[in-house]
Amino acid sequence: MAGESQKVNQISPAMVRLEMVLAAALSLIAASLSIFMPNLIALGGIPAAQDVTTLSPIFFPRLAFALLTLLCLRYLVQSVHQLREISGGSATDDADRLSRAALMMAIAAVYAYSVTELGYGLATLVMTAVIAVFLGLRKWWTIVSVSILVPIVIRFIFERLLLISLPRGEFEFIAGIEDEIMKFLTGIFLGG
Repeated sequence: MAGESQKVNQISPAMVRLEMVLAAALSLIAASLSIFMPNLIALGGIPAAQDVTTLSPIFFPRLAFALLTLLCLRYLVQSVHQLREISGGSATDDADRLSRAALMMAIAAVYAYSVTELGYGLATLVMTAVIAVFLGLRKWWTIVSVSILVPIVIRFIFERLLLISLPRGEFEFIAGIEDEIMKFLTGIFLGG
C-alpha cells in the first residue's frame, strides 16, 4: 500500500521542467501584455473630460495582466524548488498525464466551438457533465445537479448582476427555458 501511494505522488522531472517552461512563457506573455497594453486598447472619450478620478480603459487590463505576471512568476519559482527536491529515480507515466492534458484541451476547444452553436447554457451544461465524469464523479445525481446548477448560477451572475450578456443558442426552445429561469431567479433574488 505505501509503495503504491509513493509511486502515485512522485512527480517526474520531465513534467516539472515542462511546468517551468510553461510558467516562464506565461510570465513573459503576461508581462508583455501588461507593458504594451496602451498599444492594444484605444483610449477614446473626450480628453478634456478625463481627470484624476476617471480611470483609463487601460487600467484594469494592465492591472490584471500585472497580477497574472506575479502569479506566473510565483509558479515558476515553485516549479524550480520542486525540481530541486525531486530525486533522480522518479518513474511516473508521463504519457498518461500528457494524454489527459490533451483530452482536457480538446474538451475546452469543443466547448468554445459549441458555445456559438448551442448557446452558453446548453454548451456549459454538457461541458460540465463531461468534465465531472473526466474528473472522477460517478454518482449520476451529482453529475446532473452540478451540470444544471453551474450554467444557471453563472448566467444569473453575469446577466442579472453584472449586466453582461452571454451567447444564446440557435434553438429557441432552449433559449426560452433559460429566459424563464432567469426571470424566476430575478423575481426571487432581486425582487424584479
